[in-house]
Amino acid sequence: MSYSVQFTLAIRSFDKKRAAFLSKKLTLPFVPFVGLSLVEPSGNSEPVVSVAWSDESQSFHCHIDAIQAEMPSGCELDLDYMIESARDNGWEGAAKIYQLAA
Repeated sequence: MSYSVQFTLAIRSFDKKRAAFLSKKLTLPFVPFVGLSLVEPSGNSEPVVSVAWSDESQSFHCHIDAIQAEMPSGCELDLDYMIESARDNGWEGAAKIYQLAA
């Protein structure tokens, strides 16, 4: 048996004031679960934080949160880099970076 899954990925800035949103559709040979990480060419994703079933689309919907990392030397993995890396791994979207309310 296989399961249709719609993943959404929220990439947030280190200060949590900006965010970009992407999505990816996959078919899994098992029911997705909270804590699941996707193995991608550039490494593992952050874990799935929520799973929901859509009766309308007959698919699971999973959400993943990622936060921009601050490196020890003071350099950062900025949002643009994280978005491009996600796109390189088959994620779609993030045409706009949103300003989040404080």
